[in-house]
Amino acid sequence: MNFLVPHDGSEFAGRTLDRAVELAQKMGGANISSVIVVPDLCISFVGLDECKLLDSTLHKEAREIKKMVENKLTEKGIKGEVLVKSGAPEHVILETAEQVNADYIVMGASGKHGAESRGALGGVTCKVINLGRRSVIVIK
Repeated sequence: MNFLVPHDGSEFAGRTLDRAVELAQKMGGANISSVIVVPDLCISFVGLDECKLLDSTLHKEAREIKKMVENKLTEKGIKGEVLVKSGAPEHVILETAEQVNADYIVMGASGKHGAESRGALGGVTCKVINLGRRSVIVIK
């Protein structure tokens, strides 16, 4: 069994990873792949220097998240890999699910922006559910 767990560094993503680890352990060693997506936020009215600084900052944050996720998987004895990719989160998540042959995508109901607190699914979660072909487990 293969799970893909997107992680954005939020509390919601941390809880989701914990639940995915529990599921993997109950299944006797399911594999967990995780993807951290660095969004491309460089838009036309942002200067090149600002764009480079923003991109550098986001990649540094992604490396820190990657290390934390790797430590969690190692600590819990879960086989897996942690990938850092750039692009539109929903597209990267769906492409990565295909790449790692995920049986399930395990996502939080919300991410950094907290739609869950308003009783709604986050935008990326909705897009992954609506655009993807794979089953999605949503963690509250």
